[in-house]
Amino acid sequence: MLNRRILRIKVFQVLYAYYREEQPVMQRHETFLLTSISRIEEMYHFVLSLPGEIKYYIQNDANPEEVKYFPTERDIATGRTFVYNEIITKLQQNQYFVDKLKKVKFNWQENKDLLRILFREFKGGKYFQQYLDEPLKDFAAQKRLMSNFFTQFLAESEDFEQYMEELSMHWQDDKKLIFNFLAKSVEAVNEENDKNFLYPLSEDWDEDWGFALKLFRKTVVNNQEYQELIAKKTEKWDSDRIAVSDLVLMKMALCEMIEFPSIPVKVTINEYLEISKIYSTPKSNSFLNGILDKIKNELLDENKIIKQGRGLVE
Repeated sequence: MLNRRILRIKVFQVLYAYYREEQPVMQRHETFLLTSISRIEEMYHFVLSLPGEIKYYIQNDANPEEVKYFPTERDIATGRTFVYNEIITKLQQNQYFVDKLKKVKFNWQENKDLLRILFREFKGGKYFQQYLDEPLKDFAAQKRLMSNFFTQFLAESEDFEQYMEELSMHWQDDKKLIFNFLAKSVEAVNEENDKNFLYPLSEDWDEDWGFALKLFRKTVVNNQEYQELIAKKTEKWDSDRIAVSDLVLMKMALCEMIEFPSIPVKVTINEYLEISKIYSTPKSNSFLNGILDKIKNELLDENKIIKQGRGLVE
């Protein structure tokens, strides 16, 4: 499954937009939610294809006459390693990955200037130098090079970061998960495997989508009930002073407490407190904690929170 916090954030973003509209259309926001979640996998495969696109750039645009079947010391020193890297070759020969790339709507070759910049930055940087210092340019060394390319170089590249932010409005939300799976995918490659070695972002997209959709729909459908519960515990607060983001997060938390019997209440509250640190005001964390704790106790007393499973009964 996808990281549940990522899914909660996606739902929060869509609900925030939903509540800001005067006449929101539920189906349109559900469609946007699905697109937002599926875009994570698309961006993961898009970034994973980058070394292969740099390889293509080298072979076709960057002095192609110098590319040789067997790399010389000069080839290695000028960054020709992309052409001969076995990890890149295995990715390009992997049918699962090839099929996934067909669904990606973006194309690195449309921005050859960025490919040129990233190629020059990488071959002139410390991670490539570490590769040059390797006593053997064997499979293990090539694998370390690709791991550093994804987890270190790209993570530190301002040019790459700027491009991805322009490409996806949710890049900042998604990139930690994407980089994590990029690292896992490179690690999974070995000299023997010829079949699918890639890590899927989710083992069960239907379950992930079901969780997100239920959280969105139930929060919207029960909006009035959740609003009243919050209002009773915030009577001393001027309603205009309560941030919209705080209201949305509290309603989502209440929805989870009541509608998701397999998720512990403590997990729910902690998750939304963590999300509030990123998307709400500096004082939101303590505010949400106090209000949700009071409502939780009331709901438990009224038997409106029913948890199922070992260790989940309050």
